[in-house]
Amino acid sequence: NAAYTERVVNVKALAGKCSEEQVVINMEWGNFGERGHLADLVTEHDGALDKSSTNPGKQLYEKMISGMYIGDLVRLELLSDTRCSEALRTAINGATLDGRLVSDCCNVDTVTKHFPGITHSDVTLVHEVATSVSDRAAMLAAAGVVAIWKKRDRVPFVAAVDGSVFIKHANFASKMRETLAIMGCNVTLEVATDGSGLGSALIAATA
Repeated sequence: NAAYTERVVNVKALAGKCSEEQVVINMEWGNFGERGHLADLVTEHDGALDKSSTNPGKQLYEKMISGMYIGDLVRLELLSDTRCSEALRTAINGATLDGRLVSDCCNVDTVTKHFPGITHSDVTLVHEVATSVSDRAAMLAAAGVVAIWKKRDRVPFVAAVDGSVFIKHANFASKMRETLAIMGCNVTLEVATDGSGLGSALIAATA
């Protein structure tokens, strides 16, 4: 999720009802994509994950960037890849692919910690897919930050970020920052450890 500060004059629902100059907007951005705005980016694996979820058609953006789902996306992509050996398929089906494992597999030297005995080709494949899924998630998350930056007239600000993927994933934070730089977005990402949503909103309000 994300929250940002907005001038009250830009919030029609608060017209004449609020004496403050700014308010914090809770975006609930995980819902983004439900009206087809992500259609060009959704893959067959995204579609399969969504259909098998408890809320198909909902939270599409979240399902593309959240640590809760990136392991399932890696699993689906590996199992559909013709390069995936039977030994690797067996290992994948017997493993819990969570955000921590995906992070580890972004380092080619630690893939075998989770999948011992697989071939060098399998190691390369796991590393490739884990990195691809992770990088896409980070870039999509960064795109959301860029959208807020543009909504705020491209004024520089500090974004407080919480969540285990941003904090603990080996490459996620650096990929987000790299993407922001490529897009010319003058936003600084800082870790907020005092609660998802609340902590981010409070720091955003005082930035």
